[in-house]
Amino acid sequence: MRAALLLFSFLLFSSAAQAQDAATQATQAAQQAMQASQQASDQMNQQMMNASTTASPVVGFTAKPKISVKPGAQKSPVTVRLTDSTRGAIMYYTTDGWTPTAASRRYMGPITIDSTTNLQVIAISPYYLRSPVAAAVYTFPNSAARPDQASSSASANPECIPVHLLFAQDVTSKTAEIGDKVLLTLADGLTVDGAVIAHKGDSATVTVTQVEKTGLGGAPGEIEFQVDALHTSLGLVTLRGAATLEGQASPPNAAVLIPVVGPLALFHHGKDADIKTGTPFTAYLFPPPPAVSLP
Repeated sequence: MRAALLLFSFLLFSSAAQAQDAATQATQAAQQAMQASQQASDQMNQQMMNASTTASPVVGFTAKPKISVKPGAQKSPVTVRLTDSTRGAIMYYTTDGWTPTAASRRYMGPITIDSTTNLQVIAISPYYLRSPVAAAVYTFPNSAARPDQASSSASANPECIPVHLLFAQDVTSKTAEIGDKVLLTLADGLTVDGAVIAHKGDSATVTVTQVEKTGLGGAPGEIEFQVDALHTSLGLVTLRGAATLEGQASPPNAAVLIPVVGPLALFHHGKDADIKTGTPFTAYLFPPPPAVSLP
């Protein structure tokens, strides 16, 4: 009987010792986990501090450019000046209604407008988001809109032949997808070396290369496209040309550094980018390289 009691006491003591060891190990594991978590947090904070000292964050929108002359019908040529209130802002513009980019014509001084023109302007400044688009349409009697020759690098080549096209269907950023083929028609016949190789009304296409839907905070829709090869009497000929159209942005407050106001404004979306049937677009045909005669 005494031996049995001694055995029971030993087993009870062993169980208690094992339980204490397990509790001690669990406590040590918890302490190690807390230390690891604290080290990870300290490391993250240090990385954020390093990033803040080595990079300049984007803190808001570049101010929307201001156009000196109000849009509308004009009886004589007008001189338009562009200004932007954001320090260091550089302005770029187009005159054919397509959204400018940093590859467009840079504003370097007053613009003289003497024919129907759809002026579009953006501003880009370091450490800020690109500005919303400023736009103004000027119409002149008996004057049709002309392509923005200076906005295309192809137009700088005097041997390039402009190909005037018209959209034959509506396109909207709300439903468009990358890879969509959009139908256009030739606005004029295409002549090369005195021979007509394509006629007015012939079909052409562009391919949608990028689509952005409207987004929170007033982000607008956007469509980018590039022209496809054209069917002619000589076969397929390569055209060059691309453009971007952006809808109207509606940021909560583009004039302040931190564009944040009430929650309803933050959930507000910008406008879709809509290309209407009949919208003109100019592509360019590069002349083929001269034939090389073998001796």
